[in-house]
Amino acid sequence: MKRFVIIAVSAAISAFVAGPAVAGGGGSTTDTFPVAFVITSASCSELPAGTTLTGSGTEKSITVVKTNKGVTRIHNTSHATGTATDQDGNTYVFNYSNSFNVSDEGNPGVFSGIMNDSFSLAGNGPARLSNGFQGIFSTDFATFTTITPLKSRGDPIDFTTVTARCDPL
Repeated sequence: MKRFVIIAVSAAISAFVAGPAVAGGGGSTTDTFPVAFVITSASCSELPAGTTLTGSGTEKSITVVKTNKGVTRIHNTSHATGTATDQDGNTYVFNYSNSFNVSDEGNPGVFSGIMNDSFSLAGNGPARLSNGFQGIFSTDFATFTTITPLKSRGDPIDFTTVTARCDPL
């Protein structure tokens, strides 16, 4: 969850620094980077007791920043895939998807809009995850982030603290 905010911040800052040619023209920024996680049954209620999953893969994030008449809109789509192994050597594949579309209309510098997020994991071991949410995402990309859930399945994050539970990315 934290990683998408860092990517979005980097892309948004790059677009603002680049000036009107990118920020006003709707250019996109694409980043591809490695991801890694460790998730345990202690933090994820959806995993069998005693489970520790260690995963890694690649994420691609595309961000478009547009400014028109003083309103900035940011759209980000991120997708990651990879593999994971549990404490017994069982192997899994995972799929992660996140997108948000926010603007600072009515409150310059504070971005708000809809976020969709999904994480799933399956393999030859006992662990299975399928969780996600749709929520109202609000942030200034520097000091605060809130997500107010509209729909949720599984146990993806703690919506009060915006920390991972069963959605490690």
